[in-house]
Amino acid sequence: MNERRRANRVDFDGEATLVFQQDNHPVSLDDISVMGARLNSSTPLTLPAASRVILIITLEDSDITLTLPAKMQRQEGLEIGIMFDRPSVDDMQHLRRIVMLHQGDDGEDDPASLLTPET
Repeated sequence: MNERRRANRVDFDGEATLVFQQDNHPVSLDDISVMGARLNSSTPLTLPAASRVILIITLEDSDITLTLPAKMQRQEGLEIGIMFDRPSVDDMQHLRRIVMLHQGDDGEDDPASLLTPET
């Protein structure tokens, strides 16, 4: 399969909480981009396809908490793929900084350009 991503993903080893309806599920972050994330759950979750979720990330050694609305893209066993859905401007700025710091470049992914369709 030839898969083309519109945003660079970076490895990100961190803990987070996935909220579905009123339930909180602890998850670990495997990688993240300005468009979405790949998560792992320690327990099997049965989340409906395309369901709305919220990913909450509290950054280590910081008082910054990102609250990222998202939609389920896929779930295979304990692995979950989500796509972010209109995060706040502040959360998007923090997310972009996280990606830039972890990829070690000048951050070629402009979030505004990622929202326009490819031609």
